[in-house]
Amino acid sequence: MRDHRIGCMLALGIMIAMVTGCHGEAPPQAVVQRTAPTVSAKHPSQPEPLPAQPIVLRRPAIEALPEPAAVPKKKIGEALRQAQLALNAGRLDERGVPSGEAPPELNDMAAPTVPAPTLPTDALALYRTVLATDPNNAVALHGMDAVVAALRARANASLVLEDMVSAQRDADRLKLLRVDDPALPALFVALNKGWHVAGLIERGQRFERAGALVAPRSGNAEGVYRQALKLAPDSKAADAGLARIEGVFIAKALAEAEAGRYQQSDRLIAQAATVRQDSQALQDASARIVAIRQRAAAMLQAQADTALASGDPDRAEQLLKQIERAAPLSAEARDLRARIVLQRNYGMFKPGQAFTEALVSAGRTPEMIVLPIGSFRMGAREDEPGHEADETPQREVAFKHGFAMARTEVTVEQFGRFVQATHYRTDAERNGHSLVYDEIKGKLDARDGVDWRDDYAGQRAAPPQPVMHVSWNDAQAYTVWLSKETAHLYRLPSEAEFEYALRAGGSGAYPWAGNRPPNGVGDLAGSDASPSGRHWGDAFAGYYDGYWGTAPVAHYPANAFGLYDMIGNVSEWTQDCWHDGYRRAPEDGSAWVNPGCAKRVVRGASWASSPPQARSAWRAANDADNASARIGFRVVRVL
Repeated sequence: MRDHRIGCMLALGIMIAMVTGCHGEAPPQAVVQRTAPTVSAKHPSQPEPLPAQPIVLRRPAIEALPEPAAVPKKKIGEALRQAQLALNAGRLDERGVPSGEAPPELNDMAAPTVPAPTLPTDALALYRTVLATDPNNAVALHGMDAVVAALRARANASLVLEDMVSAQRDADRLKLLRVDDPALPALFVALNKGWHVAGLIERGQRFERAGALVAPRSGNAEGVYRQALKLAPDSKAADAGLARIEGVFIAKALAEAEAGRYQQSDRLIAQAATVRQDSQALQDASARIVAIRQRAAAMLQAQADTALASGDPDRAEQLLKQIERAAPLSAEARDLRARIVLQRNYGMFKPGQAFTEALVSAGRTPEMIVLPIGSFRMGAREDEPGHEADETPQREVAFKHGFAMARTEVTVEQFGRFVQATHYRTDAERNGHSLVYDEIKGKLDARDGVDWRDDYAGQRAAPPQPVMHVSWNDAQAYTVWLSKETAHLYRLPSEAEFEYALRAGGSGAYPWAGNRPPNGVGDLAGSDASPSGRHWGDAFAGYYDGYWGTAPVAHYPANAFGLYDMIGNVSEWTQDCWHDGYRRAPEDGSAWVNPGCAKRVVRGASWASSPPQARSAWRAANDADNASARIGFRVVRVL
């Protein structure tokens, strides 16, 4: 066998003929990249672009082994030593020796005056030189075995690196050296597959340059690279090709996100995900896009906050649409939408918020409270005991915009501030009289000289008492003054607003549960006695509230909306003109007003109301210039 190996090396011509016969026809041309593309450090998701021109490689021609020159026997030892050094250094053949380089150990091998043949510098040539002189040299034969093993390992390593030219050359060299090497068939099978894969890689690169990256193009780079990966699952070149395709979509997705075109960005990221699922580049890009969108949403959020602070919900709504495109379903977007809805419905306030406003002249407005928007059934049911026809038909009323209502009836003190500032004269003062409770007669009767300063009996009223003896005209004048003093719109409540506030979420005949009022719920006609011991003929029997006439405002508990004295004390003027029913009445809760109407609607029970008049749906007509000890008012502020 050893003689056969030496014969193979010496009979070069015969071996070349044998190799040519084994290879058959020359393989087709292939174009490949020597190394897998690197990834840019500046943009991790974007692989380096393809070179301007592909590296055109053919399967290299079989390189014949040069005829080894015999070495003088006295130099055999030195040649073997140099061969071992070359082998240790990886200089297996001439491809492992830089051009013009010679090991320093050989510099003294030639006589200064007589040139001697220069020894080779690679292990293969050195061992062959020794064997040309001494064919049975055991060290050289063993060295040749080591060189063959190293070439085989290098060929396999080149296959892994997809360096097909180097792998082919090493395989051809092995075949020249050891045609009967049992590892050669598997190596050449791997080579053939490698060249096939290399051809696919080149084809994929051509598709890349043409812009045919993915389906639906019938020919596309992604499909070709996937074919390559089926043949060689570990192909770094094919994976790098997919990474480049992914990088194209990622780069476009990032650009679209920066431009605020988020749907396009999402589509491109989804496309990238079909190329390489769960790649680190895809994860990094997705995180960057999330950050871009969050940054954009934060900037828009700041602008929307400014718009809301300046009372511009329309601008905030426009910005919200952009925020929802940038960060859909985010908590910030949900919060902003809620705040826009609040501002549209309640202005700069919140439901349940109590506030007062400064008056230009002096003092402050009555305390207001923001009522929640909602809907309710207004009026009396057809089967409600004691109801009147003008309280029907019952209908649904929905408030689409919030409003604030004074927590109490306007007091004597508050109305006096208005009179002092404007020198206003009420209708009672101009007419010279008003209705008061006459203790001797036991009923309401006109009395001269009574005005807003007086109580239900015509005596001077305490400042916290509800103002009475004021007409609808007087109440309207007060709201106009408040509007001028505050630069905000104050008015009387609509009839629907009053009933909505009175019911405060209830739906029964009375503002309380059941028919009989709980003691102390409000100032109503009950079993309390007048100063002379009189009792009401039609009252809530067994009900006590501690007052015969009016009570100071806010003396009784507030209702569910935070309003005081909606039950009893004084009835109250509303904005509406009188109509004898609710047919064709507004369904949005606004006042039903006809120009020049003489009669206005009074709502709510007073301290002297009979039980039917204490129902939630009760209403009455009264002349706009009429004044009485049973009627006062409270105001509404438009938000």
